Amino acid sequence: MHDSPDSFLATEAQESGYNEQRWRTELARGHWHVGFVDGVEVSLLGATREPGRPAHERFLEYLWVSPAWRRSGLGFQFFSQILDRLQSSGVRTVFLWVLDGNDVATSLYLKAGFEPVGKPVQLTARPDRSEQLFRLDLAGRRWRLNHR
Repeated sequence: MHDSPDSFLATEAQESGYNEQRWRTELARGHWHVGFVDGVEVSLLGATREPGRPAHERFLEYLWVSPAWRRSGLGFQFFSQILDRLQSSGVRTVFLWVLDGNDVATSLYLKAGFEPVGKPVQLTARPDRSEQLFRLDLAGRRWRLNHR
């Protein structure tokens, strides 16, 4: 997060203050996928099921790619693999939130076929920022990222 602070809602300072129980609670919310290159962690993506939501829906969170691997195509490949896994496991719809100004993430999600839902929402915790909800339907659809 320290290398891209405007891409995430929480700050590195906030999250570094979390205790072990707080992290256990956060990680228990879903499945966390870590991408490796030559045994080194280079990407992360969480797929969570929010309380009260149908079993076939997931929210994607915390997409991160190591700065050394950004703009290399690795993020597209990693994201594609996770969406394939979710689709294979019966997930039919995925959602995610993107902070305003995170144009790289927005571009990735639009290329993957995500569509904005509604209007951007102002953040209570950071009144100077907003975020946009995106949705992708995986059911009965073969999607592919259009990486160029």
